[in-house]
Amino acid sequence: MHLSLLAEDAGATSIGMADTEADACIAAQAQRPDVILSDVRLFEGTGPGAVARIRTDLGPIPVIFVTGTPEDCTSCDYAAAILTKPVNDRALVATFVKIAP
Repeated sequence: MHLSLLAEDAGATSIGMADTEADACIAAQAQRPDVILSDVRLFEGTGPGAVARIRTDLGPIPVIFVTGTPEDCTSCDYAAAILTKPVNDRALVATFVKIAP
């Protein structure tokens, strides 16, 4: 919930939340995101796995990963940013504003 409030502060007008890889893909298909803000570890699946599937289906979309385990995102070279938890609120908002279309 905290991250969605920060995204709103950065200008997001519509936010889809998902805690599994499958739900993230379903949400993206229902409403194409302008920016993806994802944790690396999800309850089922992974953020990078969800993002790969979403980008395969929908094309390039800017991505911000927020994680306590940045070493799990070594293959995330396409990400606009990988922010380490605990995330700095100002850094997240600034990154979101910088990459949002």
